[in-house]
Amino acid sequence: MMIGVICTSAPSVVTAASPYVSATIGVGFAGNSNFAASGATTNDARTYKTGLPFAGAIGLKSGELRLEAALGYQANSVDQIRSPSTGAFYAAPGGNRIALFSFMANAFYDYAPEDSDVLPYVTGGLGGVTINPQGELVQSGSKSVFAWQVGAGVGIRTTENTVVDLGFRLLKTSSYDVNDPAFGAGTFTASSSNVLLGLRYDF
Repeated sequence: MMIGVICTSAPSVVTAASPYVSATIGVGFAGNSNFAASGATTNDARTYKTGLPFAGAIGLKSGELRLEAALGYQANSVDQIRSPSTGAFYAAPGGNRIALFSFMANAFYDYAPEDSDVLPYVTGGLGGVTINPQGELVQSGSKSVFAWQVGAGVGIRTTENTVVDLGFRLLKTSSYDVNDPAFGAGTFTASSSNVLLGLRYDF
């Protein structure tokens, strides 16, 4: 549905739009990574600590619709690693983490009741993520994969040109190839559920 809105609304947004810039920061809860190889899957092969995601975007706004290009970054330290032989978890030493650099095309629908400064919205986006695992217990070497996200939130207009935003985003990527020190060759999954505080300036 969101992709359809992007395709059908893009021409009108571009021809009658005002630009804006935005920045967000928040709390990132990276999803546990599953490992798959030879038709078998090990769930929760890696778990992660809470991270700090942040992003910046430039966009165009026309009425209730917005289109934007966004760049984001977050890093989550590895919390626990599952033993492939026993299935038990053990704590990962410091220095092992996974970093995500995202580049997304996002669409927003702002529900804007007349004369209201409270602006609920829904959003969806497509793009890519460069995944960079770091540390002796995770596969080194960056991988670029397809990504999508969905989200919702509420904006509060504080001045004529500024909106403070509180929102939720679910980001998921396609699986990426690894040669993991513990599990061997296969694929890992990556995802994150983020709670974000943002500021938007409308020109």
